[in-house]
Amino acid sequence: MLTFKNIDDKEMQNIIDTKEVSDDIKKASENVLAIFTQDWCSDWKGLKRELDANENNSNIDITIFICMYNQSSLYEPFMNFKETVWNNGLIPYLRYYKNGSLVKDTNHLPFQRLIKAFE
Repeated sequence: MLTFKNIDDKEMQNIIDTKEVSDDIKKASENVLAIFTQDWCSDWKGLKRELDANENNSNIDITIFICMYNQSSLYEPFMNFKETVWNNGLIPYLRYYKNGSLVKDTNHLPFQRLIKAFE
């Protein structure tokens, strides 16, 4: 099963300040996927359709946190952070956490490849 949550401005500021997502996100469940994107992105829209289609029939439980940073007042500082500190200028940007530890980061992947990071 997939569980969806949002990353708010407070967490975005924490990420900028600490250079990493908080334990509240990393340790929300055994498998956590943090997605950083913008609402207009066609790759994001395709990924969102795949996630929604697999919400109840995924063979692995994943808590998915979504940061739609272009809708935030922190848009420019967060985008700058993502591109310079995390060194990723593409969207959507995905960070995979297993048991509280970062195991991988990628950009858009088809759902079946995405879940392999957690197996």
